Amino acid sequence: MRYAPDPTFDHAAPVNRRPTAPADTPPGAEERLQIYQDALDEAEVALADARNKELAAEDVRDAKKREGQFHEDCPQVGVFGGVRTTVAFQKAWIEEYAKDEERAYRLAREARRAAVTHLRKLEKQGGYQQSITRSVGGRQWS
Repeated sequence: MRYAPDPTFDHAAPVNRRPTAPADTPPGAEERLQIYQDALDEAEVALADARNKELAAEDVRDAKKREGQFHEDCPQVGVFGGVRTTVAFQKAWIEEYAKDEERAYRLAREARRAAVTHLRKLEKQGGYQQSITRSVGGRQWS
């Protein structure tokens, strides 16, 4: 008995190869395992790249916040001319000063999280394919 091809499972891995043998044969199962392994390798590289981009964005954001603390327009904390400037006001000014860098950091963080989710999805799919490979591995094919 042959299984109907499942495009959501058989081709979910973002690779340029498509399986050539049926999934319920040992060669087809092994081929799919290799495709998932290749996809996992690509996903791990993408995750490492996303982590590096997140760290770089975090460094840029933190540097911009430090720059803002010493900017000439940054309000100093204290009472000047009867007007009290609080730490919260100064912090809000610094956050506004570094808002573009904060947004870039948050986008990089979400990209890393998406890469982690993609890697986990591929790991699950690879586990399913291992089960299929084990189930067809012991059959006799002519």
